[in-house]
Amino acid sequence: MNHYWFPHTDFLDPADDFTAFACEQLDGKKGYTALIENLLAMDGTAKVFVEVYGLEKNGNEQFVYADTLVIFSRLSLEKVRQVFNEPEDIFPDDIGEESVFPQPAFLICENGEVIPCTELSDARHSIYYCWWD
Repeated sequence: MNHYWFPHTDFLDPADDFTAFACEQLDGKKGYTALIENLLAMDGTAKVFVEVYGLEKNGNEQFVYADTLVIFSRLSLEKVRQVFNEPEDIFPDDIGEESVFPQPAFLICENGEVIPCTELSDARHSIYYCWWD
């Protein structure tokens, strides 16, 4: 099974009702975006992606669903946990470090280009996951 990632800026766009993150389709995405911005303020080299799980249906409407962030960062796991556990209303169910790079994983770029995620990895960054259930 393949894993597909989108840049967080594309997937968490509050104006896009075709994407849902942790059951939030519109305004609720702003809280997650704020957390990511806090992380990026602490580590300007970090990259954050959303792992997409599939197409969901709600009545006649369809949307792409996700509830996991994939984070490439120079920060320690403890610092990443501190950032994402700060708010009391949207804290994640789990935050951890990926010891093995998820295979096969692909990044879907703004123009639709598909890039193997192994091309994003470098030795300076650790890979973390952060998910909400």
